[in-house]
This record gives sequence, C-alpha cells and structure tokens, in this order.
Amino acid sequence: MAKFYFTYGLEGQPFVGGWTEIEAPDTKTACAIFRAFHPDRYEGILNCADYYSENQFMRTQMAGPGGNLGRRCHERITVTRVTND
Repeated sequence: MAKFYFTYGLEGQPFVGGWTEIEAPDTKTACAIFRAFHPDRYEGILNCADYYSENQFMRTQMAGPGGNLGRRCHERITVTRVTND
C-alpha cells in the first residue's frame, strides 16, 4: 500500500503545520479517504495546503527534522479491507 502526505498551512485547515499520512492504493483513493475525515471547506478543494506521494514528500524539506512549519505528523489514517471469501 502506498503512503500519501497531506500537508497543512497556517490557518483554516484541520491542523497548523505538519501533515496527515494516509495509506491507500492510489492518489484518488487517498484523497477520498482524506475527505471522509476532513471534508472540503470549499466544494472540490481539499482541506489542506497540498498533498504528496511518499516519494515526492521525501524530497521536500518537510521530511527533514524541522518538519512543516515546525510540526510533524498529526495523524495516520489507514483503511483495512477484510473480505469473507
């Protein structure tokens, strides 16, 4: 499962700085999961500053010791699907 990072700015979002980590099979699913926990404030616009794949995020300064605006991970959201075959 891939990991996606949803980052936050200074105001108007669920957290100040830092990010939310979501495990999902693809970007579209990760965005849907994010919206389930943090609905859009404005229709069609995610309630975060930006989002990244793990590979993209690890190439940013946010992945370093200073985090994003001095904050790091606020929450990790994982979804487990169990089927009864």
